[in-house]
Amino acid sequence: MINSIPNYLFESSIALGVFSLFYLIALQREKSFKFNRFYLLGSVGLSLIIPLISFSFESLPSSFVAGTIFLDPVAMGANSTSQGLNFLSYLPWIYISASTILLAKLIGRTTTLLLNRHQSQKKDQLRLRIVTDSAEAYTFLDTVFLGSQLSTDEQNVILSHEKVHAKEWHSLDILFFELITALLWINPFVYIIKKLARINHEYLADAQAIQNANRESYIQTLAAHTIRSQGYELAHTFHTSSTLNRIKMINQQNNQTMKIKQIIPFVLALGLVLTFGCEDAVEQLSEMNDPEAAKAIAQVQTSTVKKAEGLEGVYDQVEVLPDPSGGMTEFYQWVAEHMEYPTQARKEGIEGKVFIQFIVDETGQLTEVKSIKGIGAGCDAEAVRVMKSAAKWAPGQVDGKPVKVRMILPVTFKLS
Repeated sequence: MINSIPNYLFESSIALGVFSLFYLIALQREKSFKFNRFYLLGSVGLSLIIPLISFSFESLPSSFVAGTIFLDPVAMGANSTSQGLNFLSYLPWIYISASTILLAKLIGRTTTLLLNRHQSQKKDQLRLRIVTDSAEAYTFLDTVFLGSQLSTDEQNVILSHEKVHAKEWHSLDILFFELITALLWINPFVYIIKKLARINHEYLADAQAIQNANRESYIQTLAAHTIRSQGYELAHTFHTSSTLNRIKMINQQNNQTMKIKQIIPFVLALGLVLTFGCEDAVEQLSEMNDPEAAKAIAQVQTSTVKKAEGLEGVYDQVEVLPDPSGGMTEFYQWVAEHMEYPTQARKEGIEGKVFIQFIVDETGQLTEVKSIKGIGAGCDAEAVRVMKSAAKWAPGQVDGKPVKVRMILPVTFKLS
């Protein structure tokens, strides 16, 4: 899983940037408008999901003995009240505040359009509203808004175009992109992909409308509206700043290489999954400095009981595992609450993983606590200190009798 929200936002931005770049290079001039529509929607969806996918191998110290009971890692973050980090603690609130404002604006615009929609009338399975003293034409959901100042011929041509937006429910796409923009406003590629989706909607509507209209008349009507105002941001206007591109696309022939291009996005998605998903695994494996540690990962355990090598009466595998009072979840919480990020490590920006080895004896006492691999700067000593102060555990058992059990606890020190 992702390590932090900033890391997630960064990886999501990179993924969406790759998808956007491919669209700009290979797809935006193609006439496969329906494929492009779902490509743009899917690009946003995948960019949100891909950073959540990870493949990891637990990093093991070189002195690790295959079979030792290996606990889940405990995450230890820097104290947000420390000097020099006060401003950073406000960043999440700034981000949330900006998103809240954008969401409020989106809700306000949507509410206005919905109220206007209720004043429309049913016509040919759609809703139509004539806007007085206006030369605009736009669509929201299943409702087409036509300005009363448009001539009858203009209304007929424009209506054929706007009907496509309504029947295809393009407004839902726009609402989705606006919602993502409000939530991920810091991602610059969200604005690019949103604009590309709007343009593609116009291409798609033009392509279907031109089938039942005179091409020259349609283009003349389109060109005549380039000097008109644009109207609502959430609605589709017949006239847009991309009019010249729309006219060019109407006259363009289909590209025979489109089928090949449709395969490439799946390759891009797989490449991004492998790049981001395996990132943690590569980082963790790079920490291993001993071939025996790598062997330990792949070793298949064939027995439920195994004595520790070189340690008299100590087990690496037992029938009943040692268990802290209150369970492991409560124990992890206790460790996080009692451990402090060392000042030296914070000042020097040191992060990493400390591996604490300890033995739970027959009475449940934690003994022989030591760091077998660490990062220094006080982190190793702090992790050992906290583990030495831990309360007794329920001891491990073999044949119903309590025994000594060796265990390893990774502690991750991460500066937020």
